[in-house]
Amino acid sequence: MSIPRVDLVLIWHFHQPDYRSPRSHKAELPWVRLHATKDYLDMIRHAAAHPGVRVTFNFVPTLLDQLEDAARGSADALFERMARPPGELSAEERTALAHDLVRAPRHAVERWPLYRKGIVKVAGEKPAIGEQDLLDLEVWFLLAWLDPLFHAEPEAAAALAAAGRFGVAHELHARLAAQVLPECRALAERGQIEVSTTPYYHPILPILIQIDAAHRARPDLVLPEERWAAPEDAALQLERAMVRHAALFGSPPAGCWPAEGGVSPEAAELAAAAGLRWIASDEGVLWASLAGSGRRREMLYQPWTFTTPRGEIGLLFRDHELSDRIGFVYQRWEAAPAAEDFVERVLKIGREYPGERPPLVTVILDGENCWEGYGDDGAEFLDSLYGRLEAQSEIRTRTASEVFSEGHAARLPGLHSGSWIDADFHIWVGHPEKNRAWDLLGRARRALVEHGATSESHAAAWESLFRAEGSDWFWWYGDDHPSLDRDRFDRLFREHLQAVYRWAEIETPAILELPIGGRRDPAAHRQPVGLVHPILDGRRSHFYEWSDAGRFHLGASGTSMHRAAGLGRDLYYGFDLERFYLRVDFRAQEPPGAAFWLRLDFAEPRPARLEVDGLIRGARPVVLTNAEEGARPIAGAECRIASVLELAVPFAALALRAGDAVELVAQVVRDGRPVEGLPPDDWIRFRVPDEGFEATMWSA
Repeated sequence: MSIPRVDLVLIWHFHQPDYRSPRSHKAELPWVRLHATKDYLDMIRHAAAHPGVRVTFNFVPTLLDQLEDAARGSADALFERMARPPGELSAEERTALAHDLVRAPRHAVERWPLYRKGIVKVAGEKPAIGEQDLLDLEVWFLLAWLDPLFHAEPEAAAALAAAGRFGVAHELHARLAAQVLPECRALAERGQIEVSTTPYYHPILPILIQIDAAHRARPDLVLPEERWAAPEDAALQLERAMVRHAALFGSPPAGCWPAEGGVSPEAAELAAAAGLRWIASDEGVLWASLAGSGRRREMLYQPWTFTTPRGEIGLLFRDHELSDRIGFVYQRWEAAPAAEDFVERVLKIGREYPGERPPLVTVILDGENCWEGYGDDGAEFLDSLYGRLEAQSEIRTRTASEVFSEGHAARLPGLHSGSWIDADFHIWVGHPEKNRAWDLLGRARRALVEHGATSESHAAAWESLFRAEGSDWFWWYGDDHPSLDRDRFDRLFREHLQAVYRWAEIETPAILELPIGGRRDPAAHRQPVGLVHPILDGRRSHFYEWSDAGRFHLGASGTSMHRAAGLGRDLYYGFDLERFYLRVDFRAQEPPGAAFWLRLDFAEPRPARLEVDGLIRGARPVVLTNAEEGARPIAGAECRIASVLELAVPFAALALRAGDAVELVAQVVRDGRPVEGLPPDDWIRFRVPDEGFEATMWSA
């Protein structure tokens, strides 16, 4: 047998966030089921068809859970809507469902003109969607989310033969989804593939351990005020992944692709302590780790080991360009030339490598979304690539564990803290929206700890917290990654946080009812520009009384909270050095009435709830309520209602000091339930002023 010129490690990463809502108890987005039939099962079968090729599949444990849910037929919002007879749906429900059913891979739409015709038909502003139109669209959608490998399956073949006039059958998707994990397990038992893991809910380990780690690569990042540090959570996410993997595949995993390739010395130590033999990241992390050490290109093409206080851990660093060629470049090529180009590039590395041993080329990428741009979902390219690799005696495909079993790794002197994107963590922290999400997450965890809610006494609360620690929520906040599902991601994240409080029997902060980002109209909000000194008489006394206050123009539209929309027209807020002031201008000439209350929920710097009992004319009591003491009047607080509501609360009564960052939510409530947010989708934020406040705000 000839000696190989180069070793090749191929790692395909399979990952979807946890779409299961703790409120509805169903998958709110269908992507696990759809990728199961378009990507996961066919990837396994393509590998099985080429037994001479060794590959690694990396499964995130929360994806394993959701795949098992799909196999059991657990609730899925979209599939449930499709299962309802179209005649039972209202015109609005049909339109909403139709908009979901046009979200298919581009090449699938191009493949079937009748599908494209159906999409055009429902794309208008006021589409008339008939029952058969919806049934046809459902079936085209289900066919589009099948890999072409499965078009010969009886259900798919019958649907295609019917040329677009057919009834709906979901059985094929359910049947194929149920085969993913058994077939993967069988391939692993044959020894052809290695299956590796990721921390359970896909958190970014380095910043989960300590968010300050983000400053190592990017000192300019603005970090959240809630300085997160939870190494015990990071360890548990990794340990539970090991247990879950062993339960499904028969033994613990040897390796791990940390979420987004995120590594740090502390994360490597946790991996070694958990019993892992290897982890992997991107070449950018390697180059940063070797800064000042005479970096050379050939250093990428070898395995590494890193010594931690808990033992050694193996490290692989992926070839960024080769990985991206599969993910983004070859989709525009014919399959055979693309596969040939990849193989030739790998051989070129072997020919130019100066070392005595064959170089090790590591290619790691997403095994799901990368196929969206391939005309046949990547089938021809994969078969062409695997076939060439099988026939190529100069390239030996290997699993990562096989590489480290030989013990020929170089020692890495230090490990940089970074991910596969720019060798830093800016995608998940630093943007105001991302930082807001971290703050809310940190407060939820702090509430659990302060209330003595342990993982033993309140397991469900901690489980909800661990779900909220996943990287995907932070990925979608900010400006980096636009998505049609942005609002649903935001809602799911907040639902997980709400479940933390609910399961721990702690009052849920009202701030979690508000979207975290992407909805605020800058023209509707003005920040305070100076101290205010209003006359508390419930009237607009003079122009300058509130001229330096912050202001929200509430507008005429409501939110999903509304039971009595449009009670407020404008909200003003401000302060002097001793008191916080708030004014509400009502939309009607008279205040709303005794059945309505004003509620102010302070989230920071410490929870507190203030209520004004009854929105009627006159002086109204301002009370502080909490579960321990009930309601009690606030010393020094005043509220008067006439044509407007004006309220003042001493900072001292809330134990607020100069410099404190204050956040609160204002709501109108009726019978204890919020009916209107003031404003509906934002919160009030300010810092308690000090003596120098007006000097800092002065401008010519």
